[in-house]
Amino acid sequence: MPRIIYTVLFIALIPAYFARLAWRGIGNKKYLQRWGERLGVANIRPTKDKSIIWVHAVSVGEVNASIPLLRSLMEECPGSEFLVTTSTPTGSDILLSKLGNKIKHQYVPVDIPFCINLFINTWKPKALILLETEIWPNIIHCCKKQGIVTALVNARLSEKSKLKYLRFNSLIQPAINSLDLILAQYKSDAYRFNEIATDIEIKLCGNLKFDQDMPEELENISGSIRDSWSIEGKRRPTLIAASTHEGEEVIVLEAFKIILETVTDALLVVVPRHLERFNRVKSLINEKGFKSSSRSKKEDVTSDVQVLLGDTMGELNFLYSLSDVAFVGGSLIDHGGQNLLEPAAQGLPLCSGPSLRNFIEVSEQLKNDGGLKIIENKNELANYFIELINDEINLQKTGQSSKNVFIENRGAIDIVTKDLLGLL
Repeated sequence: MPRIIYTVLFIALIPAYFARLAWRGIGNKKYLQRWGERLGVANIRPTKDKSIIWVHAVSVGEVNASIPLLRSLMEECPGSEFLVTTSTPTGSDILLSKLGNKIKHQYVPVDIPFCINLFINTWKPKALILLETEIWPNIIHCCKKQGIVTALVNARLSEKSKLKYLRFNSLIQPAINSLDLILAQYKSDAYRFNEIATDIEIKLCGNLKFDQDMPEELENISGSIRDSWSIEGKRRPTLIAASTHEGEEVIVLEAFKIILETVTDALLVVVPRHLERFNRVKSLINEKGFKSSSRSKKEDVTSDVQVLLGDTMGELNFLYSLSDVAFVGGSLIDHGGQNLLEPAAQGLPLCSGPSLRNFIEVSEQLKNDGGLKIIENKNELANYFIELINDEINLQKTGQSSKNVFIENRGAIDIVTKDLLGLL
């Protein structure tokens, strides 16, 4: 009965769902495209005589985590075809830029049985692999009804999400109990899942995001670019503010004004989390009186440019490689933080706001090892950057600490691949 009520409510909200897509389409026209896929209508077809493994990675973070897993499974399952669904155009763009025609991509259908069955009947997957926290009651139910193996891997569950799920426990508990395999990132995630579904066995795998590989040529390319930005033969001290949300850019820009009083040749790279905010952030930078250039327009970073706007998708790792210190957003507001692992992989000293509930274990490791500093305001952000830039030994030591945490936690890919192959 709870799932029936949920389905009726979901159907009633379909007009609002598409109205929201249209609203987001004002900032990103790709939200206005391929609506049929969201109702389960396939835009492409499976390859004949290939078994289909369906992987759902909702957006950018999950897509990046799925890349090493997809590559591993492709190698182990050469007779299978991989269908990857996402919910956002940005996730879609990054997925296709990294794997291209090695996979097939569709938007995930809305969680209504008719749409899901239409999708399943077209693709006929033998397995569904969900990443992180993607628990959709009807998708899981329809898959189980048709004998499709289901797994939730790299699973994480924050305290906030757990409390939300517990309010709808009669709906969520059967979905979790129906999964054939759950591989959680950490013991705390497993414990929270078991508070909802007490009888299901949950294994640990670590975090797939630690298994992302940096291109070998990245260091040489970024070094050459940083040399071209030099002023009088000296590389510019560079702070990157990555994955920033509404309200955070103001704090970062005010902090950067303080930095410029001491480090006059400093450069700030700002990378907003959502592309529909790019124009707004560009206007904000100009309002604050900074001379800026835009990555999307390939504008030169000349000696008078103070701020580089990273208004492109799929280049965050590259922009990290151009920087000395990283501030990771979604943390000075009550969002729960963004991915700390990408800058840690490149050995950058990290700072973040206090809202880190989505990355509790990782952030604690980084703090304890000295690779992450928690800052509360513009003054603390400015002071942290200035202190590190003026102390090369401490800058290198702090960066190495963050990289050590990244290296020590690799290996999730082997565990996930092994358990999935056993299931498949």
